[in-house]
Amino acid sequence: MAGRQPVNGITKTNAWIWKQPPCMTATLKMFPALLFGLMPALWAAPPAALIWEASVEEAAAGNPELRAARAKLAAAAHTATAAHSGNLPQLSAGAGYSDSSGSATTAGANYSTSLSLSQNLFSGFQDSARIEQGAANLTQAEAGLASAKARLSQELKSAFAGLQFAQDNVTLTEKIVQRLEENLRLVELRFEGGRENKGSFLLTRATLAQARYENLQAQQALASVQAQFARVLGRAEPGGLQIIGNVPVTAPGAAPDFRQLVQQTPDLLQARAQERSAVADVTLARAGFYPSVDLTGSVAREGQDWTPDKDRRTVGLNLTIPLFSGGKDYYTTKSMAATLEAVSSNKDNVERQMLVRLKQAHASYVESAEKLKVDQAFLEAAVTRAEIARSRYNNGLVSFEDWDRIENDLIQRQKTLLQSRRDRVTAEAAWEQAQGKGVIP
Repeated sequence: MAGRQPVNGITKTNAWIWKQPPCMTATLKMFPALLFGLMPALWAAPPAALIWEASVEEAAAGNPELRAARAKLAAAAHTATAAHSGNLPQLSAGAGYSDSSGSATTAGANYSTSLSLSQNLFSGFQDSARIEQGAANLTQAEAGLASAKARLSQELKSAFAGLQFAQDNVTLTEKIVQRLEENLRLVELRFEGGRENKGSFLLTRATLAQARYENLQAQQALASVQAQFARVLGRAEPGGLQIIGNVPVTAPGAAPDFRQLVQQTPDLLQARAQERSAVADVTLARAGFYPSVDLTGSVAREGQDWTPDKDRRTVGLNLTIPLFSGGKDYYTTKSMAATLEAVSSNKDNVERQMLVRLKQAHASYVESAEKLKVDQAFLEAAVTRAEIARSRYNNGLVSFEDWDRIENDLIQRQKTLLQSRRDRVTAEAAWEQAQGKGVIP
């Protein structure tokens, strides 16, 4: 503690502070305030940028549409299992108590316990129809889940590519503004030196204003694209979403057998399952014309004590023959038959539609891959031409009109390449969705 004794009312530590230069002393005194001032900024720091693999995992876990499809599949599986109950016996137990009095009856309490068993032997093929219907609905739910995964994969790839395009577009428009500012300074110097006319100077200035406006548009569009990406991920708020990296793409191969691909698409599988369910509906409707056979049996004990000791056993075989139901069975059967015809026609239509869709999606996929190569080649040429034209214009070897046209071509090629990269990803995603495939596990 001796090293901490005051010296003229100031401790050695305080003395060291006061002996420092005024600027350092002020900084040390302001450090706590600066720290507390920075804390809100640290708390509000934007989240880390997402890579593609992390986006897939988050969407697979958080997308509400996918969760709903999984829940529907679970419900269909339980319903399909429950459909088998008609083939199994029904067992029930009971207990009773009654107390009667009067001249017409024997007065006193009566207790009873019973155990009953019933088994349906024939119900007009209803049980088998319900089992078939449950299996068809399960298949339909499985195809629905596959369709939801493929759709989510397509939306995720499109949203990721869209956000990547928006981010790159902001960067590109900023670079375009910087380039046009340099162009304006070059034209202004030539105009002031009498080597360029006023119209060229005003046009360059207007072009710069247009570029700044496009940069503003790009920044505004970024927020809406972030919201769309957050929706696909299953987030409630975008929260300044940013991404890094690219969506993996594959080169198109030889044209596949489209008719074979159609047979495995979720849309056609769903249509076929709906047809199976409609066939089962017709069988269920016709069941009203068939008799029903049930076997029943029960054992019971009755008595006037709470532990009855008198046994009673019954066995029965019941045959029920429907004679007239007011036309309900007839018209229900006609209705289900008409529904089956409609569903079968829809299945044929879906098969043809999917064939057309697959061919169109594959064509767009192949074309987008080739267009990206073409646009990359054009941009490479445009960059070289712009470098040469700038040097020649600065030396007075090319007119302003020719130089301006080359500069505008460079800017347009840069924008086109960004769009082609986005379209390349979305076209492949659409091709995968048409097949019922995707990246969602």
